[in-house]
Amino acid sequence: MSVADVQIKNQLKEGEGKIKKENSSANPLSGKIIAIFLTIIILIIGTFFYFFLSGKSSGIAASSSNEVNSDVSQKQMASDDNEYQEKSTNSEGSSEINTKNSNSLFNHILQENRIFTKRDATGSIKLFYYYKSEEPIDIQLKEGNIKDYQVHTIGGQKYYPLIIGYEEAKTMREEGLFNNIGDPIKNFYGKNVVVVGVMKKLDNAFDMIHITPLNSGELN
Repeated sequence: MSVADVQIKNQLKEGEGKIKKENSSANPLSGKIIAIFLTIIILIIGTFFYFFLSGKSSGIAASSSNEVNSDVSQKQMASDDNEYQEKSTNSEGSSEINTKNSNSLFNHILQENRIFTKRDATGSIKLFYYYKSEEPIDIQLKEGNIKDYQVHTIGGQKYYPLIIGYEEAKTMREEGLFNNIGDPIKNFYGKNVVVVGVMKKLDNAFDMIHITPLNSGELN
């Protein structure tokens, strides 16, 4: 073997040694890069699954919440409907009550302005209510009978019926204008009247009223 051949072999061996050194030095770096790359991939996959599962849980919770709210809304609507029906029923019952009491004295006064006043001989103001006997009316009497509220003939003369409020009846009795139901009163504001009833005590203006079928123009 020549010297040249020996030199070539030595050079080849040196080259192989350098390559091995380079490969051995590069392998650790390549391993680190691969490890980092895998770690990043794992983190990305983990993050993806985390948000995916979180979104799914939120969707389930929202769905459950909507179902609960829907159930509450349905119950509230049912409750409101029942309350409306109860109010309607109560309103209908109230209407029936008002219909039954539509003939009350108070309702008659609200429907038409039939109240007027007169002054007596002393200048005191007296309260009157014009009521025609043919109209149905509910007057609560302490004494007398509403059936007697009609024109009477006494001694050949016409006497108009008079119903008096509780307190006014006491005053008229004290003044000696009448004592009992059926007593006639002559020239009562220019007309002859007969007391046919005394109202129950109501603790209001009706206690001072005179109910008569004569209007303001017919009385002095």
